[in-house]
Amino acid sequence: MEHVPGWLGQPRDDEQQRPQSIFVLGRPLSRRDVLRLTGSAMGLVAASALLAACGGDDDDNEATKPATTATTGGGTSATATTGGAAPTATTSSTGATPTTGGTTQPTGNVAKVVNGGGTAPDKISGELKIALGFDPTNLDPIDTYTLNNGRWQKNVFSGLTWRDENLVLYDGLDGHPSPMEGFGLAESWAYADDKTLNFKLKSGITFHNGEKLTAQSVADHFTRMSDPATKSPQAFNYTAIDHVEVVDELNGKLIFKEVDPVMITKLSGYGGFITPAAANTDATTFDTKESPGTGPYKVTEYVKDDHLTLEAWEDYWGPRKPHIQKLTYRIIPDDNTRLSEFLAGGVDVLTLNVSQADAAKGNADLQVIDIGVPTVSGLRLNASMAPTDNKQVRQAIAHAIDLQTIIDTILGGFAKAVPIWQSPFSFGYADDLAPYTFDPDMSKQLLQQAGVTTPVKLTYDLIGSDTQGKEMANAVKDMLDAVGFDVELREHESATYYDDYVAGKHGNIAIFGWGGWTLDYDNTYFSMHHSGQTYNPHYKNPQVDQLLDEERTTLDQAKRLDVAKQVNQILYDDAIDVALYQNVYLWGVSKKVKNFVIPPDERLFWLDAWTE
Repeated sequence: MEHVPGWLGQPRDDEQQRPQSIFVLGRPLSRRDVLRLTGSAMGLVAASALLAACGGDDDDNEATKPATTATTGGGTSATATTGGAAPTATTSSTGATPTTGGTTQPTGNVAKVVNGGGTAPDKISGELKIALGFDPTNLDPIDTYTLNNGRWQKNVFSGLTWRDENLVLYDGLDGHPSPMEGFGLAESWAYADDKTLNFKLKSGITFHNGEKLTAQSVADHFTRMSDPATKSPQAFNYTAIDHVEVVDELNGKLIFKEVDPVMITKLSGYGGFITPAAANTDATTFDTKESPGTGPYKVTEYVKDDHLTLEAWEDYWGPRKPHIQKLTYRIIPDDNTRLSEFLAGGVDVLTLNVSQADAAKGNADLQVIDIGVPTVSGLRLNASMAPTDNKQVRQAIAHAIDLQTIIDTILGGFAKAVPIWQSPFSFGYADDLAPYTFDPDMSKQLLQQAGVTTPVKLTYDLIGSDTQGKEMANAVKDMLDAVGFDVELREHESATYYDDYVAGKHGNIAIFGWGGWTLDYDNTYFSMHHSGQTYNPHYKNPQVDQLLDEERTTLDQAKRLDVAKQVNQILYDDAIDVALYQNVYLWGVSKKVKNFVIPPDERLFWLDAWTE
């Protein structure tokens, strides 16, 4: 998915729990599947920290039952899902659609409901203030690809399909709710064959600018995103789409050049957020006063590096209206400033560093909620620049870092070491590999074998405002220097860090994070490891390219899993990504915020929340 600024999923305005079901492509995994993904019984214990259930068992929070307003989808109780209208007979994807994982209705939930219970207000009112650590940079959903923007976009835009906060895809299959029950734009879809997806739109939907949603809107959207002149960082996820054929006002066909086993999920967000036809002819469609989508909130003001304001849209087409009148996303790059604003009441919701959690817990009006997420953070090594263009040097770096000590101390145990840039949430996770061992002697031997003269100079790029990232960088520097490196830490402004990364301007080591929102290895590996992609400025491996191209041509999940294992091993041996860990986020929430659903994928949806 989408890149995540900083080490612990910065911006941090971005448990041990009993095991619950998780989902791959919206399909629930059984406990046996979880054991397979995590590799052992001990792995299941570790995985349980990732599978956050509804209902808190911490004294510090009130994650309880949902409110009396509808917050459940699919007819289950005390879930964090948000469904829409009553079930309607509808066709959804057919046997041509790939399936993975189990086939039974989930028995647990991976989202958390915070301050549930009570009765929603009768009138739309109040303001909610959410902290972002980075500026959105652009309000056009196809022009960015970050979790930072994922925290607001789902309220403004809608995809053809819907995946709820429990990561359940509303496809009507395997006991899942039907498309009509969710907030996707399509009331039904069906594969005519592997390369033709018929869809029918819900009627009566308009964009915030008054333009009517039609099948032509869908066609224009994907045409604009696929245009090379647009340079969309999302386009790689939708290369299988050849064109959209318009049948009539509400009916259309997605015509594929090749099969895409993850397409239904991809249509639920990010590049799948449908934009109006006006965006094709007017470059100012997404400006500081307007960013027209079809969601329950509309953009009313954007002041760069300061705030983004969304207001409830009175003409929202969904079966329920929002409760909160105004959502103000405050852009606060500095960690300490965000915390100060939270403690003073200037921010209602944010994510916290581990070191900040105690300060928030000491305030009776605030809560700290932990939740396991698909996001993986770590260090990317530049394979096109000496000395990290040498695989043995990269391997020496990998074995010189005592990651578990970093997790236990700096991260307070709120993370899990992983061997590759995937989490156990993801289809294709490497259950047969272990994180790199901490072995300083091996690192020294590898440097000797590499034939380099010690101390070996390295540059390490990080975000200057990320206090936790700086603490980790200093720890890693000490570990690397101890085995024969000489590391220079280089701090960057948060506003330019990722632009510089994409442009290939960083040095040997760069902090990075990736959310993996599709819960499938294709999204992460293709964007980060296939040559020529936006988030892969340095690594080129023809074998990896061939394998990733190959897995996109089949709906056979057994074959795709075999490809994943091959790619996992190649990347692991190449040591292109090191010090990898799966995040557990700490959300700070004011107790005045009611019925707030925290999803693992960070795509916040405020429709059923309210404030007191």
